[in-house]
Amino acid sequence: MAVTQEERTARLAEKRQELGEQELRHTVPYGARKMLDELMHWHKIKETSEAVQLLVLNGRADDLPAAAPKVKGPSDIIRHYFRERMRERLAALTADLGETKDRSTIWRLIAHAHSLGAEKSAYLLAIPRHDMTVSENVARKLRQAGFAESLQMNAEDDGDE
Repeated sequence: MAVTQEERTARLAEKRQELGEQELRHTVPYGARKMLDELMHWHKIKETSEAVQLLVLNGRADDLPAAAPKVKGPSDIIRHYFRERMRERLAALTADLGETKDRSTIWRLIAHAHSLGAEKSAYLLAIPRHDMTVSENVARKLRQAGFAESLQMNAEDDGDE
């Protein structure tokens, strides 16, 4: 039997609560949502939360231009979900920029990335990867542990016969 939309929504809400995700809504100048949609299209990102998280992760206060003057007028709302560490990262970036509102940081990140164009904005929407290098000592210990485990398994197999 198919799961209803209400059941799917309830499960998703439960999972978000377990993970400590919180919905954030940022009111940004009109056009910011369209810019974010274009960035997502350029970089083949489907989820708004993922795009905004990548901008926050990869954005640096030193790289962003000065804030544009605030203008009264129509606005857009960007809704997304962040976990606690990501909210802390956003707060730190907001403080580094000298802003008082997270929405200003989100707007500046989107506007800056969009102004760079499809190719040059790629680094802002790239998924950070960790490089792991195993030292010789660790590699040797892993080989020794594997060899010892192999010997033990062989001894157990011989004892079973």
